[in-house]
Amino acid sequence: MSLIPLYREMAETGDNFQGLSILKHSDAIGRLVRAYKARTLLDYGCGRGDAYHSPHKVYRQWGLKRPDVALYDPAFGKHEILPPRRFDAVLCSDVLEHIPEPDLDPFIADLFNHAKKFVWASVCCRPAKKTFPDGTNLHVTVAPFEWWQARFKRLGRGGGIDFHLVETP
Repeated sequence: MSLIPLYREMAETGDNFQGLSILKHSDAIGRLVRAYKARTLLDYGCGRGDAYHSPHKVYRQWGLKRPDVALYDPAFGKHEILPPRRFDAVLCSDVLEHIPEPDLDPFIADLFNHAKKFVWASVCCRPAKKTFPDGTNLHVTVAPFEWWQARFKRLGRGGGIDFHLVETP
């Protein structure tokens, strides 16, 4: 079952998924962008994308221009089209735990499929404070950080794309 309709409903009926969690990691991401000489970036699961608009404009901190940054999130109409190309860097901040476990391998593989140089992702390893209307926790896949690391290692192997996975405190 796809959870996207439920996320869309939550996105439309409140101030959910603003896309600001990336700001907690902006310094570390900036160092990676510079180290890899990344010129293009995809935020895969950007939420509303507020981090890329005033007053934040986080891409500037990374030395990128707004046209070189693509935003994707199927729960938000303005970001629901996944660009059919690859980017130097692919970011995925606090999204993985929202993906049902049976859908995780294709999801993570798609992160790597869209990257040329590196994938950076953060994952929360505990239940969320919010629930769906039926009471189900928004973090539908909760697992130890080592479990996530092993999954990324397995799925990213052989593609020549580096990954940087961090746990959300």
